[in-house]
Amino acid sequence: MSELLSKHLRRSLDNHFADDWERQRRTAEDILRRLQTQEGVILADQVGMGKTYVALAVAVTEILRKNTSQQVVAFVPARVAQKWVDEWNKFREALLEPSARKIRCVDAPIRSGEDFLRLLDDPAYRRKHLVVVTHGALTTSLKDRFIQLALLSYAVRNRRGASDVRARIAKWSEQSHGLIPDTRFTPERVARLLSTPTSTWQKEWLDLTGEDLGDDPVPHALDDVSSELDLDAVWEVVRELPARRSLGLKKRLKAARTALNDATQLVWKQALTQANIRLPLLIVDEAHALKNDHTRISRLFSPLPDHPTDGALYGIFDRILLLTATPFELGHNELVNVLHRLEAVRPLQPMPAQTLDQRLADLGNALYDAQGSAVRFDESWSKINEEDLPAFDSWSPESTPDTSLDAHVVRAWRDAQLTVRARQHMHDHLQPWLIRHQRPHRRDYLCGAAILPDATDITGGLPIRDEDAMPFLLAARAQAIASGEGAPRPLFAYGIASSYEAYLRLETGSSPLDSDTEESADETPTHSPSDAADWYHRCITDVLASEDRRRRHPKVEATVDRASALWISGEKCLIFCWYIRTTAALRDALRRRVDDLVETKASELFGVPGTEALAELNRISRRLFESASPSHRTIHDHLVKSFDAVANDSDLAEQLAAIAIRNLRTPANLIRYTQVSQEMDSATVLEGLAGGNPAGVSLLDRWTAFAGHLSSTTESEREKTLLNLVGEHDRSTTQDGRGTSLAQVRRAYGGTRREDRERLIAVFNTPFAPDILVASSVMGEGIDLHHECRHVIHHDLDWNPSKLEQRTGRLDRIGSYAENVGENIQVYEPYLAGTHDEKMFRVVKDRAAWFDVVMGRASSTDEGETDAEESRTPLHDRIRRELVMDLRSPTIT
Repeated sequence: MSELLSKHLRRSLDNHFADDWERQRRTAEDILRRLQTQEGVILADQVGMGKTYVALAVAVTEILRKNTSQQVVAFVPARVAQKWVDEWNKFREALLEPSARKIRCVDAPIRSGEDFLRLLDDPAYRRKHLVVVTHGALTTSLKDRFIQLALLSYAVRNRRGASDVRARIAKWSEQSHGLIPDTRFTPERVARLLSTPTSTWQKEWLDLTGEDLGDDPVPHALDDVSSELDLDAVWEVVRELPARRSLGLKKRLKAARTALNDATQLVWKQALTQANIRLPLLIVDEAHALKNDHTRISRLFSPLPDHPTDGALYGIFDRILLLTATPFELGHNELVNVLHRLEAVRPLQPMPAQTLDQRLADLGNALYDAQGSAVRFDESWSKINEEDLPAFDSWSPESTPDTSLDAHVVRAWRDAQLTVRARQHMHDHLQPWLIRHQRPHRRDYLCGAAILPDATDITGGLPIRDEDAMPFLLAARAQAIASGEGAPRPLFAYGIASSYEAYLRLETGSSPLDSDTEESADETPTHSPSDAADWYHRCITDVLASEDRRRRHPKVEATVDRASALWISGEKCLIFCWYIRTTAALRDALRRRVDDLVETKASELFGVPGTEALAELNRISRRLFESASPSHRTIHDHLVKSFDAVANDSDLAEQLAAIAIRNLRTPANLIRYTQVSQEMDSATVLEGLAGGNPAGVSLLDRWTAFAGHLSSTTESEREKTLLNLVGEHDRSTTQDGRGTSLAQVRRAYGGTRREDRERLIAVFNTPFAPDILVASSVMGEGIDLHHECRHVIHHDLDWNPSKLEQRTGRLDRIGSYAENVGENIQVYEPYLAGTHDEKMFRVVKDRAAWFDVVMGRASSTDEGETDAEESRTPLHDRIRRELVMDLRSPTIT
């Protein structure tokens, strides 16, 4: 069988990525083979397994398939668009043979339809072969003023009175106050452009202004379909423009601008739909976003009746590759809906024996039958208790239940067999469409009280001390009253289990949701508590009136204890919260704890009160690290020599040495990574860096490994990392001074500016500060945080197990720190014993076990349903093993 994968891709690697690259190559080969006979395929590997690299290998093959390099489009969510560009640069350097490095990717993601069309008609010498386009690019409004002017030009072309209308359009083009508000547009310039073909506007503009636009301002694809556009509405607006100034001119021009904007937006969408483009491959990242027919993104692929502006991506591509890590979170109808987007591809040659609709109908029936049998089995298994489990020790897909078994056991036995058969039938129909690989197990789960640093063989949840129990008892009572009155979900009970700050915010009726969360509006608290429930809330507020009491939250304390213990030992830690107020509470508590640890240790070492000890520590730091001191030169030279030995780049070594010293001289790092004393010198510092320190960590080894890694990255990636480490002080902190914040504890949530989040992600992935990152759901998907961290705390759980999986997946990725040091990822899932927090823990664990069995089951928050799930008996291992589907590429053994 001939190999389809491009010969310009490296066949093998000689580093620790070798096995992963071999799997990715084989997966890409399998995808290409399937695409020969079908419209598309879903790649659904688990989080962190490198779906992007598989897709890029397929893309490279398609780009180089013919003598004339073709263009491949990656259609991706805006939040990960830049990451796709960055990943291409890494892929190109590491995995392409030099003969293929002529392939060009866009320098930055495309975020508008007009820029997308311009890229597609670039001449061959500057054509971008990989085009990364955001999901919103083709659904956002037209903003480009040249294209708006072009639509006016098309509208008046070959019309009676066109010359007069062109003159009026030019006359009222008064820069920012004109018909098309743009400071560059003057009556003279607009008149000149309207009198010439749009294909010459780049040259005309250069003559008029001396400014080289760098590209044709009007895409050729728009010119090509201009005669097919319905421009009557645009014409009706411009023909009514006034010929001379009058008292109501401003009002009339404003009305004309509004009407013109509406008309041109509609025409622009028609132009996108009618553009005559043909490309070999579309890659869609996070393809689960296509599950609903009526969303704007889905309608780009599958036009709705009576919507002529739908279908901008219809009929352009020969094949589509869909990427998602969560195929079984979708319901069976939703999964089929995603596959129906393949209707957008050009007709297959030769035509398959069955139409796409027929093949997907067969798949839908198989999924429906499997779903129905799984739901029945789910219901019958809910009647099984612990005493019934031994009966299933002899269960198999063909076995007959013993006649002595109780009826409810026999029913569950037979339902399990029916479910296994239905899933096999589903597998046979699903296998051609979906590829999924599972990562090796490399996690340790520490649940409940196991988060405590001194926990040994502890089971169960975190205990609540008697003196701290009152707010929880009152909240439980308030929630019971609210539930009896029809409150939709126990937000008060969960809020107080997260932090007192979260509860107090909920109690005021404020939304707990992140500013960019995917939670829907109907999941926010809408219930108004009664006077009785409100009385309990007031009592809790009174109990929590003192700051000291609010700081004694049992789960917050446990999370702080674990994170600070990891910090002392030199390990980084990632903490996820659902409530924004909890992220702030944890950040503040952790900062206080770190400060206290540093002050206490310094006080012990110097035998003086804490403030004096910190002052002495700062004096030692200045003495050792002032740039003119001999000790600074000794330490600096040693670091430069160490870094240059692995990086073979003296400039890089100098920059990293400066960054390392800037981090090391802080009290928090001196206390952890050196044997602090009033007599310490450069030799003491270097001995500490080599591992002679309280943490027992060779920080120099970490820094040196980072220097080696950084030297192997692309030049642009290296520059970006260094800029993030030494660049302008980030505005999301209150620390003064130049450079990235040296705070040991940082926070990222929806309110954090995008550029600050990106900088924070970059520096967390280095062996420098911060060491503790407290994050909301905004950091839970599409972000890599795995380079220097293997500890994650899910301070707040979620009803949906896939959300927890996505968050843990930030650390569980190819090339992770855990993988490099040969240790498992530590996943902490604390919960408060005897509260709704424990109930959520038990429910989400049960759902995780059943997640792939009952596809697409909604993660209900209903009290009755979650009560039943909380107490359900775990599924027997013999049944579980038979329910597993193998959807790996056939070539992978």
